[in-house]
Amino acid sequence: MNWIRLGAGFTLVKSAPTVILPRMTEDSGTGQAPSQAKYLLLLVAVVLAPVVFTWLTSSPAQSDVDFDLSINAGKTHYEAGEAQESIDAFTRALKSKPTETDLLLNLANAHRLANHPLEVIKYAKEALAIDANLAAGHFLIGCAHLRLDQATEATKALQQAYYIDNTVGAVGYLLGKAQLAAGNAEEAAMLFEEVAAFETDHLGAAYALSQALTALGRTDEAKAALELHQQRIAGKKMPDQPGHWEMCSHTEVRIPFKLAQPDASGIAVQFVDDTAKAFAGNADKFIGPFGVIDFNHDGNNSLFVRTRTNTFRTLLNTNAVFTPVGFEFPAIEGAHYSRCLVGDLNNDRFDDVLMLGDQGSHAYRFATNGLARDLSKFSKLASLKAIDGVIADIDFTGKLDLLAIQPGDAGLKIFRNLGSIYFKDITKTSGIPTQITGALKLVMDDWNNDDMLDLFIPLKSKPPMFMQKNRGAVHSPTNTLPTLPTASALATGDLNNDLRVDLVCLANGKLEVTFNGLEERQTLPLAKPGATAVSLFDYDNDGWLDLFAIGDGVQAFRNQGTGGFTDVTVALGLDSLTGQVTQLAAADIDRDGDSDLLLAHATGLKYLRNDGGNANHQLKIRLYGNRSNASGIGIQVETVTTGLRLKRTVHSLPIEIGIGKNKLLHSLNARWFDLSLFNLDVKVKPGETLTLTELILPTGSCPYLYAWDGEKHRFVTDLLGASPLGLPVAEGVYIDADPDEIVWIGDETNFQPIDGNYQLQLTEELREILYLDEAKLLAVDVPTGTEVHPTTKLRQRGPYPPAGLTALAKRKPLRQAKLSDGLDVTAALLANDDQWVSPVELRLPQLRGLAKPYSIEFDFGPLDAGAPLALAMTGWLHFGGGMANIAASHHADLPFPFPKLEAQVANGTWQKIDVTVGAPVGKTKTIVVDLAGKLPSGAKRLRLSMAFEIHWNRIALFEKTSLPSIATMHPTTTDLHWHGYGAIEDLPSHLPLTPIHDQTGDTPNWRITPSGWVTRYGDVDELVAVKDNRLALIAAGDELTLGFAATKLPTQRPHTARQFFLFTSGWDKDADFHVAHGWTVEPLPWHGMDAQRYGREPRPKLDDGWIKKYNTRWIGPRPLHKLNKLTTSK
Repeated sequence: MNWIRLGAGFTLVKSAPTVILPRMTEDSGTGQAPSQAKYLLLLVAVVLAPVVFTWLTSSPAQSDVDFDLSINAGKTHYEAGEAQESIDAFTRALKSKPTETDLLLNLANAHRLANHPLEVIKYAKEALAIDANLAAGHFLIGCAHLRLDQATEATKALQQAYYIDNTVGAVGYLLGKAQLAAGNAEEAAMLFEEVAAFETDHLGAAYALSQALTALGRTDEAKAALELHQQRIAGKKMPDQPGHWEMCSHTEVRIPFKLAQPDASGIAVQFVDDTAKAFAGNADKFIGPFGVIDFNHDGNNSLFVRTRTNTFRTLLNTNAVFTPVGFEFPAIEGAHYSRCLVGDLNNDRFDDVLMLGDQGSHAYRFATNGLARDLSKFSKLASLKAIDGVIADIDFTGKLDLLAIQPGDAGLKIFRNLGSIYFKDITKTSGIPTQITGALKLVMDDWNNDDMLDLFIPLKSKPPMFMQKNRGAVHSPTNTLPTLPTASALATGDLNNDLRVDLVCLANGKLEVTFNGLEERQTLPLAKPGATAVSLFDYDNDGWLDLFAIGDGVQAFRNQGTGGFTDVTVALGLDSLTGQVTQLAAADIDRDGDSDLLLAHATGLKYLRNDGGNANHQLKIRLYGNRSNASGIGIQVETVTTGLRLKRTVHSLPIEIGIGKNKLLHSLNARWFDLSLFNLDVKVKPGETLTLTELILPTGSCPYLYAWDGEKHRFVTDLLGASPLGLPVAEGVYIDADPDEIVWIGDETNFQPIDGNYQLQLTEELREILYLDEAKLLAVDVPTGTEVHPTTKLRQRGPYPPAGLTALAKRKPLRQAKLSDGLDVTAALLANDDQWVSPVELRLPQLRGLAKPYSIEFDFGPLDAGAPLALAMTGWLHFGGGMANIAASHHADLPFPFPKLEAQVANGTWQKIDVTVGAPVGKTKTIVVDLAGKLPSGAKRLRLSMAFEIHWNRIALFEKTSLPSIATMHPTTTDLHWHGYGAIEDLPSHLPLTPIHDQTGDTPNWRITPSGWVTRYGDVDELVAVKDNRLALIAAGDELTLGFAATKLPTQRPHTARQFFLFTSGWDKDADFHVAHGWTVEPLPWHGMDAQRYGREPRPKLDDGWIKKYNTRWIGPRPLHKLNKLTTSK
């Protein structure tokens, strides 16, 4: 705890961030203030009176004093039970820091004290919009809905609070009350029993338990619970105020994070004109627009510029001196060029360049050492006439697309990047409104913190247009922005370091600053008229974005946090710069740790060296996207360190972020398309660029299956990969789900009973929902020399044959197998072992799951076309997912990926065999290809060709034989419970991802999960006993234990090996951006539904009484991080 000197000899208690102050007294919330608290309040008022006077008459830091006064007064009033005074004090504090979650929760609690449930919901929701993992926010919303007699809404909110921390008794108790009020007595009873067991002094839990048990008809248990209540209440008074039952750590006053403000005087910085040296006296030969490009990724920021002779060329930066290199490329005579865009347009790890002009545009592909190729005609952009543009991944396929403004009020143009710097005009089909007149500029940023880039468009004669991006929809105009002035330009960035994007509009000779979530604005008059653009960057590396306006010279404003913005044009030495400036870029050209200025000036290019900014430290980052675009354009970077937290959206390169005097970052996070991976305790070293690579971790695939092998739960494979809901293969075209599947579990050596039961674990460890309709165990006693395999596999489309088993015998020896690149792979394909055959070459990570076409030729000796031959092929398929599928659908030249089989006949030619080869459904499985009656006469060799990323382990040829009898058993016990997210084995990339059952965590890497009602924890016997459209809805982090009584299986036949299989029927849905309704649990599937109309086809009349009975647990939409829990997973 720190004591902060306020002046006049007085001190005020301050608390470190996240510290919770002492809990409320038992009388809090009753409206009766204890006399001691009243005296304390009077004492505080008397003691602080001189402080208030000092604040009114002294320095700018007094706003912090006022904030502290309001917090302490609010706390004192709150603990005295004086609700309105507490509301007033916290409201005053909130005005200066309106996006502080602790303040919002304090105000919500004050309104709870005043019994204003709607206000409680309002402020708690505002806090959760900033941080969804605030258990107190969910708890307070739940309390408010209970007071409003809204049991269902209360259950949703309290369930979230319970998920985050179920050690808080009030949460479990009130969740039980909500469930009981909603008619879910069984869930209520479990919650009350838990609270009664863990909080023996809780006065209401045992009584509420007796009520729930009575509702369930369990009279004897209810009587026992009532007797326990009477024992605990003996000599005490049963509280009758709702505030008593709500009291817990979530209703205590919080002290907000102390965001250190910029030093009022700052560090001494001068921008020194070093143009003559930097351009060797040739600066007047180069004009804008220009782009900053580090083509060697060595930290040297070079330039791509336009010349006075109407060409484009590269200027190599060596020790802050620019030298022309490579070819000169012609520009269009008479064209006006307005924008140079830099980013990796083909995901080859080298940044490329687009140059936009009103008579046509150009595209240049870069390689090492600044060597560039003109791909303007190939790119299909040569005819694009544009006055402004922006590159961004607008269709979430991991490639940078182009949005451009056409001259002459012709509206927008939208180009989809198809890869290889080849663009397709989708203006008419994109769904994005493009008939916009008066458009001046395009800016993209995430205004509403939903991880999707929104679009801002300043207009000529009216306020800017705002197009919001929502899941499952295109950019659409909305009026959710605050009222803005008519602006000629705007810029976005987090100006007050509250982790929200703010807006700066250039309007009527002023800069109008609009803070996200604040009503107050700041207006900065410009000393010089005619400004044309505004830019944000941190020139002094103090961690706060500063403002720069260009036009007639450059005008600069230093960000002083709560102290506002100060005009530092003269202090920075920029007042002497006159003449028209059309472009400003900030980049560390001399590599001394601060951002220099590059200007496109009427006289040519200018280089203004930043002298002094490196007195503070600068974080340099290079992003390497794998699923996202390779440059990381549009990605948000967040960091937290001592007294500083900030978020920056990557609008352009390079990425340079000031961090003040800090050398150690507590956390550094790149918010990639799917994942947020935190780097902890990151050391920042001068001159070093940190590379943040997007890891290709699974977020969606399939549920996992584990089997008890006598020592541990062994990972077997994944399930229902051929039955995805709403998974597109192209826009508007979805995979036809095949809901029935059989997978091999093992034999008696690696699948053994435990306590008399064969035990299987089905887990959802990814960003998905499993809709399980049936599960049953199959046992087959297989004679020596025979193999039994499932007939299920991934097929291109339905209708699908019934799931079954087939028996194979009389294996034919594999004489030779050769990969299409000439590699002999015979030994690798002989047995299911640690040798695998992988594709020759994979596609880019953005097209994961696909490979460049490859084939394997097999020589099994003479092939008898009349024999019942069948191939048994064991391998695994790398699933691409919705994002990769849509990206692939944009490449018309990609081959059909499914495997095909050909036979070589006597004359040496190859003939296609009319069979459905299919593919393994996800992780390691064996598929069977029935060749009976399919081989041409005289066939002597086989060839398997494909363009999927399939890794093969064994490929063998058999003859089909009679299938032994099958013993079938449904689970004798089931239990749905929390499991968590398993760690992954460290294996080579050619092996399938393998989770570890007993190494789990409670925090996922993704930021969104399907939201809705799912199956409550406990037994689900009747839901999985038969295929009847009554589903167990299993959410991310859940585990379903299936127990099968070993004694119910028949005696094993002699001279056989018992093989076990699992039949499942159901569906799985991923929260991928492109999956139809991927962000909600509903619509629920049913057998016979039309996969192409998922979400649009009316649900038929079914026996849906199970929904109300079982679906009583609310999840989503944001994955929550467990902070505490009472029990471990089973």
